[in-house]
Amino acid sequence: MKKVILLDVDGVLVSPGGYRAALHATLNYFSGLMGAPHFDFHEEKIAELEKRGIFSEWDMVPVLLGAAWNDILAKVGNEHLPSDLKSAAIEIGRRMNGYMPGDLIIPDFEILPNVYPTESVLQHGCFPHLPEDLRRNLLHDSRNVHFSQTTRLFQHFSLGSRVFSEAYNLPAEVETESFLQTHDTSNLSPKTLSKLQQPNIHLASITARPSAPPKDVPTSHIGYAPEAEAALELVGLADIPLIGYGRLEYYEKQFGVAAASLLKPSPVQSLAAVAAAFTGAEWSSIQAAAEWQASGRLNSIFSSLPREFELIVVEDTMGGIRSAQAAGDVLQKNGFDVKVHALGLTSGSRAKIDAFDKAGIVHFETWETLIAHVGL
Repeated sequence: MKKVILLDVDGVLVSPGGYRAALHATLNYFSGLMGAPHFDFHEEKIAELEKRGIFSEWDMVPVLLGAAWNDILAKVGNEHLPSDLKSAAIEIGRRMNGYMPGDLIIPDFEILPNVYPTESVLQHGCFPHLPEDLRRNLLHDSRNVHFSQTTRLFQHFSLGSRVFSEAYNLPAEVETESFLQTHDTSNLSPKTLSKLQQPNIHLASITARPSAPPKDVPTSHIGYAPEAEAALELVGLADIPLIGYGRLEYYEKQFGVAAASLLKPSPVQSLAAVAAAFTGAEWSSIQAAAEWQASGRLNSIFSSLPREFELIVVEDTMGGIRSAQAAGDVLQKNGFDVKVHALGLTSGSRAKIDAFDKAGIVHFETWETLIAHVGL
């Protein structure tokens, strides 16, 4: 039987050391402006964010910085604080007088549908000791490098100064190498890679990583960072279909549908990836999946797919698993005989193991044990 395997990138295909290093570098940049020692953001605190459904460093950085500033400003006061993040960091540093926050408190809030976590934080009124304008500048529009200072700096460290300027047509604000190049490593051994590339297996990647627009669309790549493509090249899968954030962002710009509503855990991203895995047509597949979301109907590109196949998703978090399971339900309701297998990859992380156990998802510590279970 034909198999479609949907592959997440970070934590599945690659060990994302680059993003973690860029997260800490961005936070340390602001602590440097404050004249403070580097804040100690433990992995346990980052794992806490992931368990609560915050998986992107673009959200983690402002949430962690907001928690630190909220603690400090509760102690030293927030009168006449600038709304610009860099200026605010300098002024907060002047007021600290040796005070350092203890264990950071991430407030409880509900992640709202179809918006990014930082927008949920903003709408729930979290970090009340930050003046309103500063709070908005920290939390609003976290996917926009032209607006969000934290995301713009994070992208410098992720991409490196030169690639940042090329990708966004903006001058570099800091000089740095690419942490993705220096810190990311492949999770796939040559043997595992060969198992995934068998003739009856159709691969596609689903990821929230920034990416270029669809391969089959001739358009400018200004404003799109090819981070997902870099990861696929690193692991030897540069040619497989990719449904990354940039692909969905391109759809948003054409049709006005928020990319957040198409991104996992939405079934749209996985539906598009299934169609692209069989056809190789990324743009048509994205349009077809988004059309299903709008109309409830699967259009003609899905009629070209085999009526019977296995759908396997390999993820390290629940977002992509929920997306693939929901896509499988859609296909089954439209007459496809699809068997869905959701597989978790933990790399030994206690937080990931607990999340998969709670959801009843079969999980594995390594690719080797996962491949043996699937029987490839």
